[in-house]
Amino acid sequence: MARCISFHSYKGGTGKTTLAANFSYWLASKGYKVYLLDLDFYAPSLYSYFNFEPPYWINDYLKNRANLKAIMVDSSRFLDTKLEGELKIGFSRGGKEDIYQLEGNLLNDREGQVKQFRNFIAMREELLVEENADFVVMDTSPGIRYWSINSIVISDIVLLTLKMGDLDLKGTVKMVKEIYGSLIEHGTICKLLLNRVSGYCVPSSMTAHRSIQIVDNDSFFKNKIELELGKIIDKSFDIDTLIEIPCYCDIQFKEREFLTANQFPDHPFTEKIQKLVTEIENMN
Repeated sequence: MARCISFHSYKGGTGKTTLAANFSYWLASKGYKVYLLDLDFYAPSLYSYFNFEPPYWINDYLKNRANLKAIMVDSSRFLDTKLEGELKIGFSRGGKEDIYQLEGNLLNDREGQVKQFRNFIAMREELLVEENADFVVMDTSPGIRYWSINSIVISDIVLLTLKMGDLDLKGTVKMVKEIYGSLIEHGTICKLLLNRVSGYCVPSSMTAHRSIQIVDNDSFFKNKIELELGKIIDKSFDIDTLIEIPCYCDIQFKEREFLTANQFPDHPFTEKIQKLVTEIENMN
């Protein structure tokens, strides 16, 4: 079953671009035909993540300056690994001028809003139907912004990514209350991804010392999230935690991010990505 999946978050810095890229790569390595789209027009990062600048951008497609085939780049152009499936990427260009060209006066232009939303729907349908994609994966703008709303509305599955902290929790709960409840009612699958869970970065030499105790922060935070969500959303709404991913310092503090799942297939982070792919595969 072909699916459209978006990675969303309340605020930036939650690692959703890293998760979306590695998730898409692993899907393709398993034989799926995958399209990864950078729809974070406010702070696009996939082109720097892959160190690649395309001839056309998703911006050009949305402004009717290029067709979908022209903007999609086959990852074989910059990956040295032979994939069982296919991974094609659509890059976005940011900046004040580009955002203005895309949004203009859409805030007060209902007709323009509808037209842009139809462009999103057309992009989804062309990839899923005409290009026979197995998965369309979207890296969205954080928060409640015009483009992020369009992205999550056209998604079959939304993976709401958050780090361990009260600010992320409160913001995420607010978004669930204002947006996600309605989406779930209309059939969208929404799940939480707890990323960069603390308590895993203590050196092994310290953990071997009997006086050091590691607090199970991830269970504590998971229980806290479920308690907060239970206050505002009916239990019939399925928005529980799909997976928890520890904080791996060798990934988080790299000078330049790249595909850990490609470079280090035996890394614990890669194992988590594999688990995430399996969870999505098993969804009805």
